[in-house]
Amino acid sequence: MDLVRGANGFDVIHENGNWQLNRDTGFSPTQATVAAVAACSGYVYDAILEKKRIEYTIENIHVTFEQDQEAVVRVLKKIEVTFTLKVGDADQAKAEKALHLVKKSCPVAMSLDPNIEIIEKVIFV
Repeated sequence: MDLVRGANGFDVIHENGNWQLNRDTGFSPTQATVAAVAACSGYVYDAILEKKRIEYTIENIHVTFEQDQEAVVRVLKKIEVTFTLKVGDADQAKAEKALHLVKKSCPVAMSLDPNIEIIEKVIFV
């Protein structure tokens, strides 16, 4: 992976189009990190639900984060990942219980500082 200085900051080079890392015109590196946690968590949750043979559709993944505003470097303090899922009533309890496996199986989340609180939630529609 290569990064180059673009017109508005650094660009991550990709054959399908570059990804701009600049909070004013694209995503900040912190937002990219949070998005990576959410995407990885989504792929992991997919795999867990399939392994448990739960019929589902992930409609949406919403992610929020908090930074330590008191620190000199505003490090991530908390990431909250909320999955919106279509699941039959009979499987909702199993799908909710499976959430506890997501963080432990997500290499991106496991690569972060353990002091960053990562919370997974699910909303059924």
